[in-house]
Amino acid sequence: MRYYKRSHVHYSKSAMKIIALVFMLVGVTFLAVGIGFAIHQTQLKNRCTLEVDAIISDILSKDERHENDDGHVSYSTVYTPVYSYNVDGQLYTTHSNTYSSNIRYRRGQTIQIFCDPDDPETFYAPNDTTNTILTVVFCGLGGLFAIIAIVLIIVLIHIKKKQKSEKNFAENELYEENNYPYDE
Repeated sequence: MRYYKRSHVHYSKSAMKIIALVFMLVGVTFLAVGIGFAIHQTQLKNRCTLEVDAIISDILSKDERHENDDGHVSYSTVYTPVYSYNVDGQLYTTHSNTYSSNIRYRRGQTIQIFCDPDDPETFYAPNDTTNTILTVVFCGLGGLFAIIAIVLIIVLIHIKKKQKSEKNFAENELYEENNYPYDE
């Protein structure tokens, strides 16, 4: 009589399902945030059609506090430029909501920005790539997590099919041995 042993690979299908679900949820969340950034940027570009020359009138800075797992606290300074520009004879002074650790501008520098003709305080600065970087990072990580989840799901399906095939094969062998005994 032949005996077929199951694979010696030990795994927990329920744990793999949970891991796949977590990866999928994280992936979808990151993708949603990245897509949200992309939609916001596209809408802003579509609204801001009036090209103006803006002067960097100031550089705002703020200190950010960072604490690691060991409780060690450190601080870093981040910056954002203040833009001053004229639209229809009125001076507007505003700044971006995104800060960077790199100072890319200097006071007095002139750059081109695009503002909303109906709401000139709303602007888009093509040189400010912070939101583009955030979009790429969030979409990239979201896609990576989603791909990992899909691979785990495919592995689970493959394992289930293999187990079913092994079970059917073993049952078939047992049936044949019981119904067709051989001469020894």
